[in-house]
Amino acid sequence: MSYKRFGNEETRTSVLSGVRAGTEEAWGRFFDLYAGYVYGLARRAGLPGPDADEIVQTVFADLSAPNGFEGYERGKGSFRAWLRRRTEWRIADEMRRRASVRQTVSGEAFDFDAVPAPQEGAERDEEWIEAARDEALRRLRETSPEQHFAVFHASLVEGLPTEDVMRLYRVSRDNLYQIRKRMKATFSELLAKAMEDLDSPMPP
Repeated sequence: MSYKRFGNEETRTSVLSGVRAGTEEAWGRFFDLYAGYVYGLARRAGLPGPDADEIVQTVFADLSAPNGFEGYERGKGSFRAWLRRRTEWRIADEMRRRASVRQTVSGEAFDFDAVPAPQEGAERDEEWIEAARDEALRRLRETSPEQHFAVFHASLVEGLPTEDVMRLYRVSRDNLYQIRKRMKATFSELLAKAMEDLDSPMPP
C-alpha cells in the first residue's frame, strides 16, 4: 500500500488535539503523517508488504484505544523514539507468530533471542527522515512560485540533467542555478522545522 503524507497547513499540535477529540478527519491526517514511517520500519525489518500493512493497521488500532498514547510524555523523550518502540514491539510479535507457524510445520525450535529488540539508535531513522523530507517538500511547494518549485524538484529531487531542466522550464543556466540555490537553502530550513514538528507533538 502507498501511504500519502500530511497534506494541509494545520500544526501537529492541532492535529493531535483533534485526535484526542476523536474526530475522523483528525485521525485521517494523523495517519497520513505517520503511517509511512511505521510501514517503513516494518519493511526494513524484513516483513513483506501485506504483513507491513498489517503492522500499520495494528499500531494505529493500538493508538486509537482510550489509553493508546500511554507512556508518551512530551519533554521526556522524542515522539519518534516512542512510536518506534511501539512499532518494533508489534513487529517482534509478528515475527514470533511467523516463527511459530514455521516451527509447527518443521518441528524445529525457534530462537526467540533472534527477534529484534526495540532500538533507540540512529540506525533506524531513515524512514523518519524520509517522512520529514516529504513534509518539507510539501511546505516548499505551497510557499514557492510554481515554476521555482518545479525547477528545484526536477533538478535536485528527480536528478534531471541541467540542459533538460533548462529546456523543460525555459530558464537560462544562470537563472536555474540561482533558483536552485535559493530553493535548496529554503528547503534545508523547512526540513529542520519539519523534523522538529514531527518529533514534538502534543499527546492526546
